[in-house]
Amino acid sequence: MLAQSTGTVIQTVSQRNTIGVLSASPSGSITAGNPIAFTYMLYTAGAPAPVTETVQFLDGTNPIGTAQTITLGSGSNLIPYSQVDTAQGWTTSGTAPTVTTLAVNGPDGSTSSATTVSFADGASTVLYAVPSSTSYAGLQMSFSIWAQSATPTTLTLAVQDSPYVSASSSSPCSVTSAWQRCSLTYTFPANAGTGFAVSLTAGTYATPLSVWGAQIEQAAQPGPYVSTIGTARPTGGQAGAVSFSYSNFLPGSHSITVQYAGDTNFVGSTSNAVALTAAKETPGISLTDSPAGTSVYGVAVTLTAQVSDQDNGDGWIPTGTAQFFDGATSLGTVTLDGTGKATVTLADATSLAVGTHSLTVQYSGDSSFTALTSGAISHVVTKASSSSVVTTAVTSSLNPSVYGDSVILSIHVSSSVGVQPTGTVSVVDGTTTLGTPTLDGSGNATVTVPALTAGAHTIVVTYSGDANYQ
Repeated sequence: MLAQSTGTVIQTVSQRNTIGVLSASPSGSITAGNPIAFTYMLYTAGAPAPVTETVQFLDGTNPIGTAQTITLGSGSNLIPYSQVDTAQGWTTSGTAPTVTTLAVNGPDGSTSSATTVSFADGASTVLYAVPSSTSYAGLQMSFSIWAQSATPTTLTLAVQDSPYVSASSSSPCSVTSAWQRCSLTYTFPANAGTGFAVSLTAGTYATPLSVWGAQIEQAAQPGPYVSTIGTARPTGGQAGAVSFSYSNFLPGSHSITVQYAGDTNFVGSTSNAVALTAAKETPGISLTDSPAGTSVYGVAVTLTAQVSDQDNGDGWIPTGTAQFFDGATSLGTVTLDGTGKATVTLADATSLAVGTHSLTVQYSGDSSFTALTSGAISHVVTKASSSSVVTTAVTSSLNPSVYGDSVILSIHVSSSVGVQPTGTVSVVDGTTTLGTPTLDGSGNATVTVPALTAGAHTIVVTYSGDANYQ
């Protein structure tokens, strides 16, 4: 029997680094309580994405919402070798730049995976050309690459057809010491040649500039990064994707990140921070009167203010106070109840005077809602009928009296509603007017009758009315 020979190798597979990219719409300045739509992409360089795993959104160090499940996103890269490397298809033109591969760590934290390029002058260029039988005429293409530089500089990205016919476009990107993704989107014209070429130049010469993860794809904007190591990946590249909406941001500054914990295949990562500044929300406010529009003097008028949340249903209820006004005159301040409502009832001494009133309510605001004044409503108050609400009483100081004696008649006028009647009363004995005294602040008046003829006298006291009573 022949002897058998067996060869073995131990293949070591390391975890892949990841990049989390977070965006928000709207972003920057927002209104507290309004929904913010977040889009998170977990770039796995095109490796099978960790779908069914979760990520946690954070506001600073505080979790927001529940852990969100990662779903599948897709990407592509038409550059056969995504790392800039002159030994792997990348070439130089003009005064040759210095290209050092595996020089610094990449933006995903991967060790010694990025390339450092020092450009010699304005014509110093590094490029990758892909002549092809595939036509990109009429297609929108996005070229992107991560870049950083210890000294701020400008990196210019360019795209043209290959072999060159007539299609070309370039775009500058301001590069700083922080890794960022620079991009250029370009639609090839109808007469473009087949294939494409992408290139990089810089505005500051002899300044080392690090680049990582070159990618071109048919898209309106850069998609998930897909690495290539010798073969283009026009399809099949994967990424993790999460869409998440949140509406409970309180007024103030917020820094939102997404944390991916990682697993046996992927190293965990924290996304870029999205800064949000939330302004107080403007509430809705309404004012109603009951009875509506008009009332008789002395009848109680109830004013109701309703302050409400106007956004998309976060369930916030305004707190604070509501101050009611008749023109510039305050009618009272009331604390809002648990539904954002406040009422004030105007009756007796606080009754609205006869006339037309312009009524408003001012909301004080609170930690989440801005102060606000309602629109004005008009309420008309008409005079009350004296015959129904005013009582006139008269008493004699001496009854019966003897002819020749003086008699003092004491008069009191009062109302069952509103404020104390004012004005005058007319005191008549038959057809003879005995006096028209003016009521004092308590509704009292007196008339002294010097002498009455012997016999029975029917003395009638009539109230004249005032601004509130007729």
